[in-house]
Amino acid sequence: MEKMGNRLQTMGWEFDIEELCFNCRAQAIQRIKILPRELLTQCMSCGAEAHYAQYGAHEEKKMPALEGTGVDAEFGAWRFCHEACCPHCGAEAPSEVMIDPAMALVACEKCLFTRLYRFDAFDKSWRR
Repeated sequence: MEKMGNRLQTMGWEFDIEELCFNCRAQAIQRIKILPRELLTQCMSCGAEAHYAQYGAHEEKKMPALEGTGVDAEFGAWRFCHEACCPHCGAEAPSEVMIDPAMALVACEKCLFTRLYRFDAFDKSWRR
């Protein structure tokens, strides 16, 4: 982390969760990487990667609803809370995360800074 003014600029988050894979449909470990301008998911079972590009970031007045787009509704959206350093307020605080096959949303519970991501690319070449 490097200090920039009153805010902390983080290099990103990387963590694993167990969820239903959007590609192989198996319950498996999904590696999530949230970087300054993109969000990546990797299924540790089938190797599929989904890339999401950031298309918006702003402070909300209240916590946004974590609702998916309904795309591939049979498998729903991943919804979970992740404790990490907020790139906006610099606080170590829980962030609400929602990822579905078409979009992703990350919202800091402390300052309500919300980042929106759109699905950008899919790759099945990665293998463990």
